[in-house]
Amino acid sequence: MLRPSASGSSTTKHSTNGAFFGYAPNNGEKSKYSSKHKRYPSSYSVVLCVTSFVLGMIVRNNILFFDKMPQASTTTIGSGISSHLQSDHHSIRLSSSSSDENAIFSTLEHRALLHQQHCHSIGLTDAPDFVAQRLNNHTAHLPQSGIINAIRNYKPDKAAYPYECKLPPETECDETQFTVIFMAYNPDRLQKMFKQIKNMLTDRDFSQIVQEVIVVWNGERHVDETGLGKQLVDFGKDHPLRISYPLKAGFPNDLMNRYHPRLQVKTKAIMYYDDDGPFYSYKATLGGFELWKRNANAQIGAMARKLDLGPRAAEESKAVLNGPGDRFFVSQCPTDELDYNYREFANFGARMVLPSGSFLHSDYLCFLWHPVFEEIRQYVRKHPVNPDDGTVSTLVSQLAGRAPRVYPRRINEADDDVSAGGDQNKKEQRHGRRLMDGINWDAKGAHDKKMNWGRLRSDAANSLARYFGSINSGSIGWCYGTQYQKGEYCKPEMASVGMLPWMKGDHTPRDTCP
Repeated sequence: MLRPSASGSSTTKHSTNGAFFGYAPNNGEKSKYSSKHKRYPSSYSVVLCVTSFVLGMIVRNNILFFDKMPQASTTTIGSGISSHLQSDHHSIRLSSSSSDENAIFSTLEHRALLHQQHCHSIGLTDAPDFVAQRLNNHTAHLPQSGIINAIRNYKPDKAAYPYECKLPPETECDETQFTVIFMAYNPDRLQKMFKQIKNMLTDRDFSQIVQEVIVVWNGERHVDETGLGKQLVDFGKDHPLRISYPLKAGFPNDLMNRYHPRLQVKTKAIMYYDDDGPFYSYKATLGGFELWKRNANAQIGAMARKLDLGPRAAEESKAVLNGPGDRFFVSQCPTDELDYNYREFANFGARMVLPSGSFLHSDYLCFLWHPVFEEIRQYVRKHPVNPDDGTVSTLVSQLAGRAPRVYPRRINEADDDVSAGGDQNKKEQRHGRRLMDGINWDAKGAHDKKMNWGRLRSDAANSLARYFGSINSGSIGWCYGTQYQKGEYCKPEMASVGMLPWMKGDHTPRDTCP
């Protein structure tokens, strides 16, 4: 079910007053973010207060989403907009019968328009000359609020794209198995992947929850060029393993090929892996799958990244919600800058997840290759870092109306020492550096490469957020509401058996779902 409501038409006229999001420059005070400072005569003060309340009622569902999640503390703003949201959130939801493409795209357009108007109201315009001077000197760019024109210019063509898209429900409690999709391209580096495939299809525990494995072969060379590649092909003759060849089917060499509906995935849940991992144990995988069942319309990941907000957006985020909450959006204006935080894998506040170990509902595949988003897919192919991971996280969060959810990628035995600052956490930090884009950041001379890579990742995050005009509020960690939550961190970072709140003490699933 789609969380944001489409009850307001995308063409509805709204005031562009700065109180639109619950705060505005004080009477006579210059906005520190505005390039054209505005002064408000004292006679407007009453009008501003009334406008803040009325517009808050109109757009509340496009900013906050509070259904079926732990309640977080909110900040009372202006005329009590946030408190009204919590008491009336059931009346602003899209019903399951409204999940057709037109209603879904109308919601995306409506949200983008509202955030665009907000940026204009505080003097942050999208003038072409201002945007152009902020772009990096490469060829891949996305226009500010480009989703609006993409939706308005779309003309359905069932012959060209025959798939019928629908959003998944919030929960899939009855699901018992999932599909694992690996992406590979090099027949010389199959050893780790083949070992994991055999483990997932022959191990007594894994084979109970893994229905099928699909290898998306995205390379020019043939998979069976090597002896190990031939073994992989032969293994598929006697096990539920199939290999898809998108390049042979006429598709470009595209990281998005692993998300194409032509794969005809038979299960509702999909787990993704890169060919070099990292790969997770059965217990960690089960924990992620059970979290997905309870949050089936969210992207679930174990390697999650923060996209740190700039000062204006951070102020807006704090003004709307004071505490963890994964179902609202923060405006991304032309002057705002996101910073791709590669220094840690986050439990709280993550706005995207890396593919390896992530879970996604198969219903999203139809959207990820929908013609409406062709401009974005071209961008992924042209950008120097080919940001398919951030793209999928952005698209899914915009469609679902919520941020990703996070599970721990390792489950230790209950008697393991997992105290904060122990040897395990040091090992995890070293392991985390090795996972970053397959580059050894500790090697000699890697610093400059890391800095440039980080800048390009930030550039991609900014382009995607500006394209939609907003970004999700960030994830809720696996430890939320438990004794292991220490502020915005889980201590320990990696859970032990009995710690996950949706699992029992023996690491079997709780009967309650959601």
